Amino acid sequence: MPQLEIEYSANLPIAEMLRGLAISLHREIAKAADADLDSFKTRLSPLENVVIADGGPKHGMVHLDVRLLSGRSDKVKHSVGAIALETVRAHLENLVGNFDVQFTVEVHDLDRANYHKHVTNA
Repeated sequence: MPQLEIEYSANLPIAEMLRGLAISLHREIAKAADADLDSFKTRLSPLENVVIADGGPKHGMVHLDVRLLSGRSDKVKHSVGAIALETVRAHLENLVGNFDVQFTVEVHDLDRANYHKHVTNA
């Protein structure tokens, strides 16, 4: 926990900045959600087949899915979403050039009773 997934239009010129974005998101969300930084995981998923608006080639999207263990208040989840969107925009918005990009964030609960984890340390 927390689990993050960044899905993005593969045609956007942002791939090189995504690792830095993930690290920033880990730090910001850890503070906002009172979560352990070492427990964060982020998947980066380029999407080759995306249709946005009229389907034109200058449309793109970046969507962040945030999953937190259940039990956090709606206020905390709202704060996490707002901070996450601000962080995504700060890292990527100036890189998208001539693309019309939709930046979105959704915060979900991971059911605490059904989440299982094992960590092997070297």
